[in-house]
Amino acid sequence: MKKIFAAAVLLFTVTSLHTFAQQKQLKVVTTLNYLKYVTEQVGGDKVTVTALANPKQDPHYVTPTPRMNEVTTNADLFIENGLSLDLWAKNVIDASGNPNIGVGNPGHLIATINVPVKELPTEVSRAWGDIHPQGNPHIWLDPLNIRIVAENIAARLQQLDPDNSAYYQQHLDAFKHHLDEKMYGSELLDLLGKKGGDILTRKTKDGELYSWLSSRHLSSKLGGWMKMAEPLQGKEIISYHKTYIYFADRFGLKIAGELEEKPGIPPPAQHRDEIVDLVKRDGVKVILNDNFYSTDAAEYVASKTNAKVIVTYIDVYSSPEANTYENLITYLLEKILKAES
Repeated sequence: MKKIFAAAVLLFTVTSLHTFAQQKQLKVVTTLNYLKYVTEQVGGDKVTVTALANPKQDPHYVTPTPRMNEVTTNADLFIENGLSLDLWAKNVIDASGNPNIGVGNPGHLIATINVPVKELPTEVSRAWGDIHPQGNPHIWLDPLNIRIVAENIAARLQQLDPDNSAYYQQHLDAFKHHLDEKMYGSELLDLLGKKGGDILTRKTKDGELYSWLSSRHLSSKLGGWMKMAEPLQGKEIISYHKTYIYFADRFGLKIAGELEEKPGIPPPAQHRDEIVDLVKRDGVKVILNDNFYSTDAAEYVASKTNAKVIVTYIDVYSSPEANTYENLITYLLEKILKAES
């Protein structure tokens, strides 16, 4: 009888531990809030995610705090943007005392792996300001890059939690499909079938989307952000910082110039006046000014021209209008369309 009882207890214990292991959530820490959002979409109820940076602050300059170190101490996975944007992450990782999330370990992920990077510098010198040696890091403002980021995150979650691999794949596929619907509209995706999102993504990356749709008499079926952005094709804008190159390239805008003559250095008066001349000459209507930068230079240019200053948020959860990644992109497009009208 005692042996039977002991066996029952052992079976109950093993079963309980297995159930606990199945129910245990991976603890994920991200540097930026867009990474938190994407991880939650891919990880579902198998993850708990904490973002370190305030979504309203400059992601380049975040001061690590004891709270960040504490949050990261027991993390299973630490995700950073990389591309020298969130360099402050290293201090958080070092101070956490958590060896599992160190660079090179499975618990550490640079989310921008395999993302095609723009503006790779031909030389790096402090004289040129805060140049990113690995290229422009603001990759998340192109939705096609978010597909890659989501794939990277899903692959790492599957590596850390192989028992739930199919779950993460299912959520990844659903998130990518949702992004595709936002990008191109559900009607066009339904017409193209299961591989429609991949086809349209490839054609967009190759710069062939509009010609490809026209050749198949599908232009009238295009919806989503790409349809929304059609009036912006070829329009010139000014930005304060080199924040919007990925966004502009994806939606057909042209960046005529930046208010910063050198990244990270406030614009000198001479350069500011050169921007005034450029705006007048080209008839630029829009100046994008990230919320964490001073608007003095932008307002000066606007006062001398017909351009409008748009103070913009660039991370998820930075404002009620940008409480999801999808709403962030919609918000930026709507702001620019309104200023252009």
